[in-house]
Amino acid sequence: MLLLTGCGSAPTENPTSAPGGTSPSETPTAPDASATPTPAATPADAATEPSSRLGLDCAVLVPEDLAAETVIAGLVALPAAALAFGMNPLSFAVEQLGGTACAATAPTAVEPVDGVGPIVPGYTVQVLPDATEQYARYAELYPGVTSGAESVFGDSSSGACFGRGAESMCTNSILVGSTWIEVTLRGIDVDAAQSDDAVAARVAPLLESIVATVAAAPAPAPLWTAPADAVALPEECAVYASADEARSAFERTEELWVGPSGGGGWSLAAGAWVMSGAQRCSWLLDNSDVAVLGVEALPGGAWAYDTMTGLVAASDQTESTDETIPGVERASFGCVGSTVSCHLDTVIGGNWVRFSTDSSAADPDTLRDRLGRIAEAAAARLVG
Repeated sequence: MLLLTGCGSAPTENPTSAPGGTSPSETPTAPDASATPTPAATPADAATEPSSRLGLDCAVLVPEDLAAETVIAGLVALPAAALAFGMNPLSFAVEQLGGTACAATAPTAVEPVDGVGPIVPGYTVQVLPDATEQYARYAELYPGVTSGAESVFGDSSSGACFGRGAESMCTNSILVGSTWIEVTLRGIDVDAAQSDDAVAARVAPLLESIVATVAAAPAPAPLWTAPADAVALPEECAVYASADEARSAFERTEELWVGPSGGGGWSLAAGAWVMSGAQRCSWLLDNSDVAVLGVEALPGGAWAYDTMTGLVAASDQTESTDETIPGVERASFGCVGSTVSCHLDTVIGGNWVRFSTDSSAADPDTLRDRLGRIAEAAAARLVG
């Protein structure tokens, strides 16, 4: 599938969907660089990789026949991380927390040009256990969230359908007990003359089915823990690269601001980043939002890196090369378009750390070398 890009996002923000029928201009606030995971259950012995704490798989959560009736027939299931623009460390935070992430898309998707393309019919469903606090933050930010007897679905919910025909979309956030469900349906096969309310009525049975399945799930199993030999992520972004190192590597003379990436807005994904202890860092030109370097890191995320490389290997629309860097356990390099980003994915101390930069800044070989030098220095500080 075209979405199995394995290619990293540029060091910019990804907007969340908000109730009310529009996407907010704000972006999810990234977790503070010093954030630590907040387990909601007694940690289990470290396993090779996490699994659903609610015992839910996608075939049960999103029945194929009901999805076809609701969205469009012929949808092809794929890993939810692959549906994001570029599989990156943060794409796997939900699953690392024992959540369930499901997605499907039409098999005739048109390949986007530099990340821009038409709406592709399909769905994304994410289920995050022990997320009451994160959902509450979402509910505080957006109007239209209803709870109790007024909630359309679950214990609390918000949602909207908008657009017409092939460009129709429905977004819903639902709280069931302490579990946050986020559903996005795209390209719903309805007559363009139908109202938003009519589209909402069409998708309601699928949402009710998902809610009922989550409500019937057992209490969450213990939280997965990373292997004991995984090293802690740094408390400061500058540990990955100081401003002087980044300025030298990318041949810039301007002052650089170094710190956690962030913005406004909130979503299930943003909540998962905080709960997992993931990091997002930017090296910005002074007094601007232009980044010369971005870092995304998932603590203990070596399993997710391996999953990502497996998906990339299975895709015939992705070019990625394995790299050897001193102090780095595994590494691969690839680019997204000519004006998006190039990225160096690494496993350092058992963590998945992605270093990315604007792909228009230089040719890929030059950017590979620059990111490699940054990663080598970072590894020396993180693991010695």
